[in-house]
Amino acid sequence: MSYSTALSLTLPSLTSDARHQLLEKQPLLSLYEVFATIPDPRSKHGLRYELAYVLTCLVAGFLCNCDSTLAVAEWCRDQRLLLIRLFGPRRFLCPSDSLYRKLLPRLDAEQIECALADWIRRTLQATLDDPIALDGKTVRGGRSDKHSAPHLLSFRTHHSQETLLQVAVSEKTNEIPVAQALLPCLPVDGRVFTADALHTQKDFMRCVDALGGKTVLTVKNNQPTLYADLTAYFADPHASFAQDSTLDQHRGRIEKRSIRVSTEMNSYLADWPLIEQVAELTRTVTVRKTGKTSHEVVYLITPLTALEASPQRLLALVRGHWSIENSSHYVRDMTFGEDRSRLRSGQASQILATFRNLAITLIHRQGSSQIAATRRHFASHPHLAFRFLLPRSVAQQ
Repeated sequence: MSYSTALSLTLPSLTSDARHQLLEKQPLLSLYEVFATIPDPRSKHGLRYELAYVLTCLVAGFLCNCDSTLAVAEWCRDQRLLLIRLFGPRRFLCPSDSLYRKLLPRLDAEQIECALADWIRRTLQATLDDPIALDGKTVRGGRSDKHSAPHLLSFRTHHSQETLLQVAVSEKTNEIPVAQALLPCLPVDGRVFTADALHTQKDFMRCVDALGGKTVLTVKNNQPTLYADLTAYFADPHASFAQDSTLDQHRGRIEKRSIRVSTEMNSYLADWPLIEQVAELTRTVTVRKTGKTSHEVVYLITPLTALEASPQRLLALVRGHWSIENSSHYVRDMTFGEDRSRLRSGQASQILATFRNLAITLIHRQGSSQIAATRRHFASHPHLAFRFLLPRSVAQQ
């Protein structure tokens, strides 16, 4: 009986450029094969589990309703027959919780992020005009006595909800320069980028514009002069604007969004030369059970012209961004138990967050927005989860 899997690991550890070239030639590489290109920090002497095998089992476990490395290890023991069928007989079949806890902190999160980002872009299902949202999240469970909780910035498509890229934001900086530096690595041309008020910066708008994209940005008090100008304009009873509204009822809440959009401020806001439209968005939420109502007013700026973005489209773009921001945090925390994870060593918390994002992306790619229900389904039919991860010839066994 062999130490190694029955699958052929023909891909050596690759540089980012080499992997990029490989994906150009073979865009249908499986995730298992992509994992095989990631450098393994362990000595080859006495190696029991290949890195690609360990990572494939981890992602499969996440898809099958496991929230921790301990749960994944237990799940692997329960799926011995399936693992033998897919990977062939081997002496060491079930990676343990201790293996994951020792291995993950030794891996390079950036190398994993780059490998997955390359694969995601080459297999992207999003349409060419699917907007992209910037979404920052702090992994609270990753906090330790020596290190603060890692803050991760991700880029995710609105409609297909595929995570294109995720990076850690160093304690010595913030999301603003990181986002601007990463834009050339993303499919910007022809897309609209949405972001919260932190990224309402002239340089960010210019960077996106130079790459052929557009932005819809929120204005709050971090831009006090711009915020005051927009507040004053929309408070004027003689202000000229187009308007629209939407009404949603879900989870015991009635949510109304009303937008007023104007092109009259463009020449006045000369120090923001790309602005073509400004808007005031009012969000009113009523809780049916208590009757309590809350109001929120935010302002928007965009280089999209009135012909490119009607009030209705601007409402949809903002709603898409808020949906991504809220659902991403909720799913990773509540459905995957991210903040309950206590694996803090090295970059393990970031790596686990990366694989949670990957699992969510894979579920959305099969057309489901019900993450928890789909994970329960995979838990009952684990062979279906492996179809996302293995070469087609193996996954269909």
